[in-house]
Amino acid sequence: MTYPVPKICRLTLQTVVCAFLTSTLPTALAQERTVRYDLDNVWLDPDISHPWEQPQQMLGTFEWTYQDGDFENGTGQFLALDIPWYGSDFSDLTINIGLSEIEMSLQGSFHDLGLDLTLFLLEPLSINAASPIDTVRSVFEIQRGVSHQGHVISGSIIPVPQFNLSVAGTCPSAVQLTMDNATALGDVAIVYAFATGSFTIPNGNPCAGTVLGLNNTVALGAIVTADAVGHAVLNTRVPDAACDQVLIQALDLTSCETSNVTLVQ
Repeated sequence: MTYPVPKICRLTLQTVVCAFLTSTLPTALAQERTVRYDLDNVWLDPDISHPWEQPQQMLGTFEWTYQDGDFENGTGQFLALDIPWYGSDFSDLTINIGLSEIEMSLQGSFHDLGLDLTLFLLEPLSINAASPIDTVRSVFEIQRGVSHQGHVISGSIIPVPQFNLSVAGTCPSAVQLTMDNATALGDVAIVYAFATGSFTIPNGNPCAGTVLGLNNTVALGAIVTADAVGHAVLNTRVPDAACDQVLIQALDLTSCETSNVTLVQ
């Protein structure tokens, strides 16, 4: 995989020969991040309207998008949803995803069709922990010819593990780059640049069309292979000239998922 190398600087993870970089110093790592969540073991019991019927499972996946360092002010959007007694077409639903509750309703006038459902959470959404559903307050009313009313009797919202890059060690010296939750036994590219941005990988390269969190000074630093559990490590030395100057990001070459952006410091 080849990326353009800036004319003023040529860098590898081991060696830097660089012109004066004051005009391209990284200023902030504000990057848009996305966490994916699954509805896990969520069961709806129509105990109010049809206590003789068996509970039915509700399925769904949604994403929470936020700026680095501002998880609380993110926004959520469902990618897939299957609601008992209603179906999987949720295009007419109004869905509000908050940190502590998820509200779904059908707005407008529809003959013999209606929905009001709220999932209250005992713990707010988290990047790395499940949020159990409050089975006392979470209720529903679903009408599709027949009205079903009842309670949500179990379940939680669980985050899907994120592809993550971390740096250990002190610059300038030996550092260790660690990638977690990559594709098992797949290749991971480590790319670098001198500022954040929204560089789109051009055609003719792996993961063409993927948007990185780096600007157009981006270049390839190294490729490593993840182990059977999606863990990859690169041990290297970083010279003084690269400290507090270079931003790095990992790219899963199988899924084309990008990691967080990290400043080498």
